[in-house]
Amino acid sequence: MLTSVKRQNDDLRMRLQDLQKLFLDHDDSKAAASIADLEGKAEEGELTLAFCGHFSAGKSSLINRLCGKKVLPSSPVPTSANVVAIRNGPRQAKIHRTAPISNRGELSDHPNQNIDAVNAASPDPITVSPDELDEYCKNGEQYAYIEVWEDVKLLQERAVLLDTPGVDSTDGAHKQATDSALHLADAVFYVMDYNHVQSENNLSFAKSLSDWGKPLYLIVTQIDKHRDEELSFGEYRAAVEAAFNAWEVSYAGLLFTTLRKPEHPYNQLCVLPNVIEELLSIRTELLNHSLASSAIHISKQFLMRYEDGREERKARLLTELGGEEGAARLTARKEAIEQEIQAVTELPQLELNRIREEVDRLLQNANLTPADVREAAGKYIESRRPGFKVGFLFSAGKTEQEKQERFNHFWSLFSKQAEGQAAFHLRTMLRQLGNAHELWNEEWDQKLDEQLYSIDEGLITSKSTPDGTVTGEYVLNYCKELRAELIARYRKSALELAEQLLEGLKSRAANQHEVLLRELEELRKQFAAAEALTAIEQEIAAMSAAVQALLPAKDQLTAGVLPAVPDPAVPENLGTAPAGISAMSTSADIPAAAREPRTRLAHAPLAARRHERLAAAAAGLTQAAALAAPYTAMKSAVRGLTARAASLAGGTFTLALFGAFSAGKSSFANALLGEAVLPVSPHPTTAAINRIMAPAEGAAHRTARVAMKTHDALWQDLTFSFDLLGLGKAEELSWREKVAALTPQQVHPAGRPHYSFLKAAAAGYDEAEPRLGSAWIASMDEYRAYVAEEQKSCFVDSIDLYYNCELTSQGIILVDTPGADSINARHTGVTFNYMKNADALVFVTYYNHAFSQGDRQFLNQLGRVKDAKSLDNMFFVINAADLASSEEELELVKEHVTNQLQHNGVRVPKVYPVSSLMALQAKQQGDEAKLDASRFTVFERAFSHFAGDELPDLAIHAASKEVGHVRQRVEQWIRDARQGEAERLARKQKLTDIKQHGLELLSAYGSSNKDAEIAQEMKELLFHVGQRISYRMSEFMSEAFHPSVLREDQGDLKGIFHASGRELLRILYLEIEQELLATTLRMESKGQRLTQEEAERTSKRLAEISDGIQVYSEVTGHWDTPTLKRTDVKEPIAWKNVWKYFKNPKHFFEGPGRKQLQAALEPELKALLLQELEHNEAHLITYFQNLTRASLMDHKERMEEQWSEEIAGLIGALEYASDIRTLEELASQLTQVQESLF
Repeated sequence: MLTSVKRQNDDLRMRLQDLQKLFLDHDDSKAAASIADLEGKAEEGELTLAFCGHFSAGKSSLINRLCGKKVLPSSPVPTSANVVAIRNGPRQAKIHRTAPISNRGELSDHPNQNIDAVNAASPDPITVSPDELDEYCKNGEQYAYIEVWEDVKLLQERAVLLDTPGVDSTDGAHKQATDSALHLADAVFYVMDYNHVQSENNLSFAKSLSDWGKPLYLIVTQIDKHRDEELSFGEYRAAVEAAFNAWEVSYAGLLFTTLRKPEHPYNQLCVLPNVIEELLSIRTELLNHSLASSAIHISKQFLMRYEDGREERKARLLTELGGEEGAARLTARKEAIEQEIQAVTELPQLELNRIREEVDRLLQNANLTPADVREAAGKYIESRRPGFKVGFLFSAGKTEQEKQERFNHFWSLFSKQAEGQAAFHLRTMLRQLGNAHELWNEEWDQKLDEQLYSIDEGLITSKSTPDGTVTGEYVLNYCKELRAELIARYRKSALELAEQLLEGLKSRAANQHEVLLRELEELRKQFAAAEALTAIEQEIAAMSAAVQALLPAKDQLTAGVLPAVPDPAVPENLGTAPAGISAMSTSADIPAAAREPRTRLAHAPLAARRHERLAAAAAGLTQAAALAAPYTAMKSAVRGLTARAASLAGGTFTLALFGAFSAGKSSFANALLGEAVLPVSPHPTTAAINRIMAPAEGAAHRTARVAMKTHDALWQDLTFSFDLLGLGKAEELSWREKVAALTPQQVHPAGRPHYSFLKAAAAGYDEAEPRLGSAWIASMDEYRAYVAEEQKSCFVDSIDLYYNCELTSQGIILVDTPGADSINARHTGVTFNYMKNADALVFVTYYNHAFSQGDRQFLNQLGRVKDAKSLDNMFFVINAADLASSEEELELVKEHVTNQLQHNGVRVPKVYPVSSLMALQAKQQGDEAKLDASRFTVFERAFSHFAGDELPDLAIHAASKEVGHVRQRVEQWIRDARQGEAERLARKQKLTDIKQHGLELLSAYGSSNKDAEIAQEMKELLFHVGQRISYRMSEFMSEAFHPSVLREDQGDLKGIFHASGRELLRILYLEIEQELLATTLRMESKGQRLTQEEAERTSKRLAEISDGIQVYSEVTGHWDTPTLKRTDVKEPIAWKNVWKYFKNPKHFFEGPGRKQLQAALEPELKALLLQELEHNEAHLITYFQNLTRASLMDHKERMEEQWSEEIAGLIGALEYASDIRTLEELASQLTQVQESLF
């Protein structure tokens, strides 16, 4: 047995040595270095257990717990920036510096760096105390690899724990370090935090590990976050397993752990050391399997690079061949050219032969001497006989006349017969020949007339000299000879003409022959390229065969040899939800009698004074309107007071929640509401706009109005997702078949929400289709399903939940939005309107989770909106702050999030760390101390000040100003009424004059055309939009064409390249749309400012001509956001034409490929950008010019009405001399109302 194992080990080492030599012989030091690492590993017999996962998923903390001490730095913000290997032994640490930049491309990404060249390139390691590791671990730029020895009994003698940087790190060096370390791993533990198990990075990376063939264990940390009242543990686990199974991830075990609550019933932390001990017990089998797996994987990478190294030459040869299908076309064209050359060369002679045959056939078949011609011939011959004479007297003259008549008659008949039977057809034949080859012209018509034989006298007379009696036989022989001679002469002249005509064809054929010969020569060169291409492919196949011959056999691990992970022990009272309550139930569903009695906390309800203050202000305005109502001159003022009172009394406050999926928005909303109203799940839930508000008329407490998408709206979403994923056209009858065939591996990571949407839509379509376009009142159970189950929620347009609680009773509407990275993120207009019109915005991010690309784009838009608004109504919440292990750590996270927000466009963010879960529990339990510990009260106080004080102050100040204006008018009436009769009469006349002057002045209100100013502002804003987006083109390129997506192990790189191109266009169009929407907000401010300035200018002018009469018109409210135009271009860029810049990932990302692609794409992208901006410019200019004009006219009409009423009131007051006391009492009452508003 030992001999067999030794023989197997020796064979493996020899194979590894041969592979290393092969790789070095072919200048692949990267593959050679990795194989050298495996040789060292085989020699040492060291079992390596690698821990991978998202940054801040808890890898380092988990390793520290396994070690029984703090070995590695741990933090919710990125810490490990390099690979750290931990071994059992006397305490020490060795820090390996990163290789010099000149050597990094090939060498620095190998942790063990066993090759001599690597050791020579890198300085000797630094030996330090393990207590000094923190700074080294964070500095991956200078230190690539760290080795630590500690007293870790779990690792025994020959085992190592490997900690790696986060796989979702934005730092390319981190990813390279992680990837390059995995070939040393014998088993991989992939660590994910509870709330983000189903993120695309987790699923994608786990899939690549599974494909590698390494034993894989999945670890879900922070299981203490699980709440059985929200979702049963069985359902949560099933959802996790289903997600990984959908990605075809093969794993050996799934563990759930928590370091914070060791006693948690689902905690399997104690199982992990047992799994590691069992893995160590099968070290030899695991090592052999791992070494073989890594050797095979490294060899695949070598072969990819080997082929990639020939890719440029192959591409050049393929270009010479005219593309991948060029070889087949080449052969066909060569054969065609050779046939053309032969045809061109032979054509003149072939044509001459053909015309000769046709002439001969024509002439042989020509009936030239029919009976009447022969009869005339006989009479003519007889006249030629010696002794022929006519008459007796004067016979000589008559005889000659007879001879001539007979000759003429015969010649006429014969000529006509020859013309009709031969000459006509010969002429036609020659013309057709010339026309067929484009040789015929007028000159040839003349030649034909001149050179084609025409019957002459000599032909007839040469054969007509009989010596004796003219017999019938003689006439026949004569006609035969005459016919033969005529045919010979016709033939000769016709063929001579044909030969002359074909000389032109010969000249042309010679030119064509020369052209075809040159083309044939080029094709022969390309055939050399085809042969060279075949040679390269044979070379690659030979190398593959050589590598395959050296590879060790990859035996499958013995079934059952890997340690199994037992299911967590599920307590009976926790494993399932109580009877009658679904797994996703909330406390809102539990009958009040069945709930624990709540202790109301001493603090005031959120924004409690808001409703009270606004109601009091509305009452004051109503009172002021009632006081002014008896006076006709106060008609418009009464209308204004009444309208503002109604707005304050019935006014709502919209609080919109934004953030990525699983950031904790729904949990945060529940903490605000003080009840677990919204369904909360660690998996994505909210998929449609979800508003929570006080019950409305006809809608009872704890019911919801569910509005479904229309068929057209759903079809637009489906079409958008089909286009984005490159699935072609969505057809009514076949779209679900296409979706069924779609796999996650075909999808760019940014397209995964669209993948999920299509899968959900296909699964739920039959049930949802009858309800499309409808709306109905739903129960809480239905509401919960349509919020949380994607097969239902993907068909929902919006949901309004009617729920009565302290928050909603204050008139606050809570809006829970889909994640910024959801399918609904395409509906940027809806999101923008909430940004624009909501009274307050809360962006929720998770304590230890980075911003996604969707988050970053969303935050950039928030920053634009924030800059355009005069009031800062945005709050940024870090949820799950209870995960902080110390105050210092919490401040570190807060600083990190603040920096990220500022980097993403939010310049001065207000950041609040909270624990919404702890806050909700505290409110439900009446625990004041726990609520303070949750830090939720800090946010609530800030929000309450804003919603209950700051915003109401603005509204009440405006109300006070309006009441004050009415009071001032009454006071002016009093002053006028106190004047003497003469003064009142003079005043009345003056007011009449002032009124007319004012109306004339108002008639010119807005007469200065604002169109030019609006157009200029829009053009300037759009110019800067173009500048900003153009500046960020390279950033968009980097996001879309990312090394984590275009990897060597991804399979169909061409398909992924095209998907990356579509993602680039999606980013570009989204950025354009968001910039344009932000521009509309700036233009709205511009238009309203122009209106306000005109109103103030006119008001000031009116005051000047009237000794201070005040007329004002305040510009308030929002203008409707215009619909943007989108150029309908299905495929604006032909991605197949730029595929040539992608030879392989290394050439693309480390070589010139990406820069070449960017250089090729930038002009097209900028043209698309310019096209979109130009397409919207005229539309938006016209839109805001119209709105500005309408606003000016509206304010003009209001000011004209106010002016007329104001003057009428003052004239009327002159008649109130006997009623001054009533006016004084009115002024006093209005003063009291105004004072009572504050």
